[in-house]
Amino acid sequence: MTSVFRLHPNDLKKKMIYLNTINENLKIPLTFLDNIKEKYDINIEIYYLIIDSIEEFKLKNIFYFINLRLKNIDEKINYDIVTKENINDIFNNYIKGDIVKSIMVMNFIQQYIYPLRN
Repeated sequence: MTSVFRLHPNDLKKKMIYLNTINENLKIPLTFLDNIKEKYDINIEIYYLIIDSIEEFKLKNIFYFINLRLKNIDEKINYDIVTKENINDIFNNYIKGDIVKSIMVMNFIQQYIYPLRN
């Protein structure tokens, strides 16, 4: 069976822990991928940990990276200022409960933090 993920979330977590780049204690409450967790019982904690571990002044780079890829399908995540306090709202306003958009965001975060060659 073909996976929709570039890298399975469990494998990504193992790699991130091995590289010692994440702190396993969330400082900010994030919920933008909860629809994936509820429907498919996939561990999405690693994505929240990645977002939480990025310094605040670098958060806008994630959105720039994602918007470059979304431009290919005429989509865009709208944001003015990105902070740790509003990042959850920005993602929720884009995803709006759509499973496909959630998976796309998961894959973009994976690709941003751990690029794979094709």
